Amino acid sequence: MTVRRLLSSVREYSKTVRRAAIVTEMSMDEIRRGPRPTKQLCTSHIRNNIEMPTKLPSKAAVKQQQSPTLEKLVFDPKGLVNNNNDTATDDKDVNAEFEAAIKHLNILQSNDVTIRNSMDNPRVNTKADTLKYLERSGLPLTKLEQLSFIHVAGTKGKGSTCALTESLLRHNGVHTGFFSSPHIVYTTERIRIDGLPLAKEKFTKQFWKVYKRLQERQEFELDMPAYFKFLTILAFHVFIEERVDVAVLEVGIGGEHDCTNIVRNVRTVGIASLGLEHTELLGNTLPEIAWQKAGIIKPGAHVYTHVSQPECLQVIRQRAQENQAILHEVPPTRHYFQSNQYAQHWDNLNQVVQLNGSLAIHLATDWLSQTSGPLHRDYTLNEAKLEPEILLGLLNAHWPGRCQLVEYRGMRLHLDGAHTMESMAVCTKWFAESISQSSSPRILIFNRTGGSDIRQMLSLVNRACAYDMVCFVPNYATSNPNAPSQVMVRFSPEQRMMRVRDIATQWSQMCTQEKQPDRGQVYSTLTDAFTSIRQRFDTDNGHIEVLITGSIHLLGAAISALSYMDQPQT
Repeated sequence: MTVRRLLSSVREYSKTVRRAAIVTEMSMDEIRRGPRPTKQLCTSHIRNNIEMPTKLPSKAAVKQQQSPTLEKLVFDPKGLVNNNNDTATDDKDVNAEFEAAIKHLNILQSNDVTIRNSMDNPRVNTKADTLKYLERSGLPLTKLEQLSFIHVAGTKGKGSTCALTESLLRHNGVHTGFFSSPHIVYTTERIRIDGLPLAKEKFTKQFWKVYKRLQERQEFELDMPAYFKFLTILAFHVFIEERVDVAVLEVGIGGEHDCTNIVRNVRTVGIASLGLEHTELLGNTLPEIAWQKAGIIKPGAHVYTHVSQPECLQVIRQRAQENQAILHEVPPTRHYFQSNQYAQHWDNLNQVVQLNGSLAIHLATDWLSQTSGPLHRDYTLNEAKLEPEILLGLLNAHWPGRCQLVEYRGMRLHLDGAHTMESMAVCTKWFAESISQSSSPRILIFNRTGGSDIRQMLSLVNRACAYDMVCFVPNYATSNPNAPSQVMVRFSPEQRMMRVRDIATQWSQMCTQEKQPDRGQVYSTLTDAFTSIRQRFDTDNGHIEVLITGSIHLLGAAISALSYMDQPQT
């Protein structure tokens, strides 16, 4: 690291800590002493206390613009994003150029038939393809590997673990890059610099640089990387351009054959909780899936996991031994909050931190211990001790759409993109606890685009509470075409509606079996669903409890629908 970059990093770190301390009303000294007894910090509840009058004044549009938008509440609840870096910029030219780039990116998406055909084609080598296109894009692997990486795989919690790890590193003065998937509203969410989604202007510039190089070097028609593969390559270009100190990589699917697994110089590896997912690709048993996830282990790496199944741990241990890597099983996050000094912070951590905080702590401190130069920290691994920067990184970490509560215009929106049985169990437990003291109406908005265990998942959702209204809806915000960032071509509109009706039918059958009222209804768009909700329930003078779950893409469509419905009228 050059002196200039070091000074810049220190300045940015100081700004981050100052902003975080102001927002949470906690300073580093206060963290050492413990939280104020009269003030409770709550990172899991994001409150908007603005009351909308029953009848708006004549200048309603102006007043509406002054209140926080739903996107702001979801993505930037603490107000840390300045206008220059705001993903949701109002600059029409920047937005138009960005959307033009995304439309070209969407051409690289594959429909369901193409994806299934590729599964049966043994000649498809994802890593080899990624390397080929990476070289064509003008970025040799040798140059890419001048960067440092932390790589994380898993079924449930890998994205959350990456987000927490990034926050911990950033609060230690590290200049970070972070690649994840999928996104909620904007494609830029997948590529983050210092915790913030890449600015649209920067995304567009890097996109065309990479896209045009690949297009010029095609050997035959349509010789271009697929959607996720392209974004992986694009992220690598961005991290090189931004000269990050470390890039935190979330695996897309599996691990062994994932696009992100082309990097070889990974010294810190994480494997989050495992469960049955993508069985058509990864295998039908947990040991088979564990083998795929453990495929990211590199020679000599330090591997951390909180996987609990013995049969999975055995596979991970074997793969670590094959690579002469060191495997560490991390303790539960609660282990770090048992002492009087930290116990009072436990209830202020949301489910995401409580479940994945320990794994993130070990990944971040391992990287800091292994790195050299000004960023090196002599952390003792596996020690139940939290440095102030680590605690602050946990308290200020934000990962939208995962066990997230947003209060917005008479609705308590519970947002969670859970799509596996394991993640849905966490989601429904969190929702049940959140509404336990509430007598307000409960509404479920649900969709799931894939998977065969939908009946089991519906039973799990049903056990959370008795719902007053149940909406089954495809991932469409309005009847107009989705915004470019929310276009998914894998399934046709007809297939999506067929899937939604099938889910509604299975819900009805479950209600009959459980001898409970069937309050399920199918809607064509999220706008239709929210219109019906607002017509039925008084959201002006009270709160209703809304759970939106089953798909990250559903969350994006819901946010876009409400933003569309509530935009100022001109």
